[in-house]
Amino acid sequence: MPRDPSFGLLLLTILVFHSVQGQVARYRYPLDIAPRLNANYGEMRPNHFHMGLDLFTERRTGLPVVAAADGYVGRVKIESGGFGRAIYLYHPDGTTTLYAHMERFWPALEEAVRRRQYETESWQQEWELPAMAYPVRRGQYIGNSGNTGASEGPHVHFEVRETQTDRCLNPLVFGLPLPDAVPPVIRRLAVYDRRRSIYEQAPSLHAVGHLPQGNRVPGIIRVATDRVSVAIDAYDRLSGSPSLVGIYEAILWEGDRPLAGFRLDKMGYEATRYLNAHADFTRRARGMGWLQFLLPLPGDTLSSIRIYDSRMRELWLPDTLPRSFRITVKDVAGNGSECFFTLQRTTQSLPSLPAPATLMAPGQMGIFETPQLQVVLDEWALYDTIHFEHSQRLAAGPVSFSSIHALHRPDVPTHTLFTVRLAPDRLLPSELADRLVIRRSGKGSPQVRKATAEGGWYTARFRDFGDFQLLADTTPPTISFPRLRPGGRLSGSSIQVRVTDNLGAIRLFRAALDGRWLLFAQQGGSFTYRVDDRCPPGRHTLRVSVEDEAGNKTVQQIVFIR
Repeated sequence: MPRDPSFGLLLLTILVFHSVQGQVARYRYPLDIAPRLNANYGEMRPNHFHMGLDLFTERRTGLPVVAAADGYVGRVKIESGGFGRAIYLYHPDGTTTLYAHMERFWPALEEAVRRRQYETESWQQEWELPAMAYPVRRGQYIGNSGNTGASEGPHVHFEVRETQTDRCLNPLVFGLPLPDAVPPVIRRLAVYDRRRSIYEQAPSLHAVGHLPQGNRVPGIIRVATDRVSVAIDAYDRLSGSPSLVGIYEAILWEGDRPLAGFRLDKMGYEATRYLNAHADFTRRARGMGWLQFLLPLPGDTLSSIRIYDSRMRELWLPDTLPRSFRITVKDVAGNGSECFFTLQRTTQSLPSLPAPATLMAPGQMGIFETPQLQVVLDEWALYDTIHFEHSQRLAAGPVSFSSIHALHRPDVPTHTLFTVRLAPDRLLPSELADRLVIRRSGKGSPQVRKATAEGGWYTARFRDFGDFQLLADTTPPTISFPRLRPGGRLSGSSIQVRVTDNLGAIRLFRAALDGRWLLFAQQGGSFTYRVDDRCPPGRHTLRVSVEDEAGNKTVQQIVFIR
């Protein structure tokens, strides 16, 4: 991403820190209240690592947020999900700080963003500002905390990034005033048979006992396999905070030799989905908590967090002799814990495994076909092998044009988009040809994609296994105006529009007041306009048009008086 050359001369020190011992605080805390975290960097979330810190805002919005260091506003982002309203400050040391889920920016910046929204006729923005157009000083007010975007409660999401690469760094290594004298805790050890897929077994779980001789899994863990992987259930906590947060570092040792491990201090958003390989996705999807692998799966190429040989992906037990291992975990402040365990292979002759059916593996394209279905996974789609499962059942109804195809299991993750092609199972009227969608249902939120015609097949791309069906969607969205009646007087300082769709797939929204584009902010299916100079006193006509994923369009207008 290009930067101003004069400012770029100052990008001299792009550093990755591994300890805060003796570290001078480079940034001040962005809030003027007692520092406290709701979540830390590297915590495990659905489909991603948490890439920053969630700063506690006393369960309320509107707290003043200040710049962590000198710099200037480099970027502003506004979206209905994700970060909501976010501000990016570029700093002379080569880093960027990000402040997300904001309620508003400071007045001058807020007005500049509003002007750009009207100029571009787009509420959503990702605006790269001219260098030094909006300089800031350390501690300067930059806006108010909020609860916008994909936020589950009031807080400030704070990140530190390398400006040049946009990779996220662990903010705790920059000396923020968050004291920590509490070591992480390892609760359980999980052991897997690596002759089998991670997704086709349940690990053996072993509680870590706190014994006089140290933290240990009691006794010997006996396994009927010569190849093993291990994972841990662990958490951390900062001094004075009740919140359980993620661990920073974990290493597997045999004697004094480190075998494998990870450290969560530097990662790009393009890699954050590898959380689904770093943790036991299947177990988590079934509501049984997080387990973090110490040895990477075959399709896990997230090398940036590996601190030892990332090619080592399993423990080999060539004989029946017991072998002793230990695991150490640390937080950024250097507090640490460890646990010991012993593995022993139980027999020299190993039980045979069932013959593979439709096997798909990382590093290879996966293809499955029937007369009505084609599924294509690229070589980066899978983290571990699967025996692909498929079943289908008939679906009745006037809008259904295929059976419901169950593609593998929704508790098995994919990394990249895969292709689904469905053939209609009955004659398709020509007037419906451009109104076809493929809907994915099952665990998680339904997904609807416009279907593209390709030689008698209808194609779309998805990222989650589940149930897939070809549907005709001819039902347009609906529009309503809560608290605003035709010809009535506007009460209050805002107008709300609610949009619903039969498949929940709104693609476009546009509003115009007296023929001029009007700025509505989106939160889910609710759109809100806060009255400004575009709506002076008098009689007005508001025209709203919306379109769903299939291309069905609704236009509705209402006359009101302000």
